Amino acid sequence: MEKTVNTYEKMVSDLVATFGSVPTINGHTHVISETDRLARDLDALSYFAHPYPAADLRSAGMPHEDLLFVTGDQGNLAVPERPESPSPLEERWARFLPWWDRIRFTGFSQCLLEGWRGAYGFDRLDATTVGPISDAIRSGRRPGHYAEILRDRANIAISLVQMTGTYGEEVAEIDRSLFLPVPRLNRFTMIRSRDDLASLESDYSTDFRSVDDLIDTMHVRCAAWKASGAPEIKLSQSYHRAMDFATPDPSRAAVIFRQLRDGQYPGLDTPDGRILEDVLVHGAVSAATASGLPVQFHVGPRAGSYGSLEGTSLAPMAGLIRAHRDARFDISHSGFPYLTEAAVLAKTCENVFLNLSWMHIYSPEGCVRALREWIRMVPINKIIGFGDDLYWVDSILGHLVMARQNVAHALAGMMIEGLLTESDAVEIGRAVFNRNPAALYGISPVR
Repeated sequence: MEKTVNTYEKMVSDLVATFGSVPTINGHTHVISETDRLARDLDALSYFAHPYPAADLRSAGMPHEDLLFVTGDQGNLAVPERPESPSPLEERWARFLPWWDRIRFTGFSQCLLEGWRGAYGFDRLDATTVGPISDAIRSGRRPGHYAEILRDRANIAISLVQMTGTYGEEVAEIDRSLFLPVPRLNRFTMIRSRDDLASLESDYSTDFRSVDDLIDTMHVRCAAWKASGAPEIKLSQSYHRAMDFATPDPSRAAVIFRQLRDGQYPGLDTPDGRILEDVLVHGAVSAATASGLPVQFHVGPRAGSYGSLEGTSLAPMAGLIRAHRDARFDISHSGFPYLTEAAVLAKTCENVFLNLSWMHIYSPEGCVRALREWIRMVPINKIIGFGDDLYWVDSILGHLVMARQNVAHALAGMMIEGLLTESDAVEIGRAVFNRNPAALYGISPVR
């Protein structure tokens, strides 16, 4: 038994090392711009303001006012124009410690620890290291740190970064040696009011007289994004609904659109709003496909506290998937926790790809189980192995370390059982971390 354990551990260690030499294509990031990062004075406890560890702290029972006291205002996505000076680190640590003991084993916390270990050499977070870790974080507040961590330390070839701004439609200036832009069509497909339509008309200098006018503009936008180097576009419907997009009803949608123009629209989250949205989502998928762009859908948990599971299952999307067989659906978060349902669609539908973004730290064990199932169920080219879904580059490094560990654990277990050879496992790792995303996003694979 001991020999088997030692053999398994060595297999995992060897595979992790091998995967570390594979230039990884990062299929989903929210990393803030380096310019924005340089303007922030982050320390170790600031990182717990990120929605993921913050949600763990709140779930453990930490009062909101304590969370604000501990994390300060530099770790939030939006930093106030006049930031407040944080309380002394020792006071913040004292208030944080009881809650840290409750969450330190979660994937979100382990991701932070792995990142600080890989970037700065610290093995733990405690009263003796919180200050030195904070000093090390501040030492990385300089131009070039992003390239050092992402390219040189993590061996990430390129990252698909979600466009931010007010609507995520403008392709921002980014370092194209590190990032490719992923814009969104959310504003075109989730119209909540006449004011939303007026905003679109103002920004695009267009008088939208019909649903077709909106869809035509989405075609124009997708063509422009493709020309600018975007590898795909994103839709985020699951943050307000289930993914049950009905067969389009253009005649009824036309009536609802006229009501929208006349100020009589009942709103997005109504039966009429759903009919209009369904038509626009089908139109968005067609527009992206016409320009050769995959469509990334968020299908998984909602970030933060008390999030609904309403949009987590991929199963209701089957109708949309069947209706657009020439499209490519990049299923971000793979429909977690309904991973088997998503795998059935990936197995039976050529146009469905399972993207493990966020999941390696949301549920490390769930990822290992899913990979074991998927490898024997789904064509291997359908699996996108990594997307960080984070703000900070050292956390991205930590996430990728955990992703390599998870994939290695799944494959080593299958090797022990005689289901895979070592060369099989290595090739699967190269596929999920590099070749598969390269093929889906139209990126040249890196050897």
